[in-house]
Amino acid sequence: MAAAKLCRIRTKVRIAPSFGRCLQNKLWTRSWEKEDAHPPCLQSQNWRAGALNNYLGRQREPCVCLCHSAPAAVVRQKAVDEKTEEFKLVYRFPGIKYCRVLSRLKLLQTATTVAVLPPICHLYLQDQVSQHLLLYTTGIALFAGAMLYGMSYFFRRIIGLIYLSETGRIVKVAHLTFWGRRNDIYCPIETVMTLDEVGDSKGELLLQFKRYNSTDILYFTIKFGQIVDRQKFTQIFGKVE
Repeated sequence: MAAAKLCRIRTKVRIAPSFGRCLQNKLWTRSWEKEDAHPPCLQSQNWRAGALNNYLGRQREPCVCLCHSAPAAVVRQKAVDEKTEEFKLVYRFPGIKYCRVLSRLKLLQTATTVAVLPPICHLYLQDQVSQHLLLYTTGIALFAGAMLYGMSYFFRRIIGLIYLSETGRIVKVAHLTFWGRRNDIYCPIETVMTLDEVGDSKGELLLQFKRYNSTDILYFTIKFGQIVDRQKFTQIFGKVE
């Protein structure tokens, strides 16, 4: 009996250290697994933080674009307001319609003359026309071009109509283009020079229309033109004797 009890005690003693070693190994293994599993958690959190920053960055970008596009939108809205505002006629030049007809006729004449010149040159090279006809046609084409430039330079600066907005802030001026079409110019009333500031005499045939913010000069005439609203005309150009 004593021997049997001794064997049992030795067996328990042997089992206890082995059980302790296994438990210790399991604890060490679990600790390493936790340490190995911890970096992916940090990586996942970093990835989420980076994704959130990228999302917030994308959300901020349209705001920047809107800030840059705001001045352009204001300019477009201002142009729309100028065109949709009601205007009252202040000055009219009845002869502008004749200037328009002459401008288009001169353009047609110049185009016809220039179109005839190449066939004349071709016939001259084939000795079918004389040199005198060639020189005559070339001279007419050059003269027509010079006259077209001079007439268009003058007609494009003649004002046909002048308007003032109902609010009294914007002046609209209508004149001709190179092709004989109407072109409207919108300018604030404070940018228009009065007749005293321009320096023209009231009795001159052509008066200058000048602006502070532009070097372009237009012309209008009181002698052959009609002042429809003298009060508004005085508001724009000052007193007229």
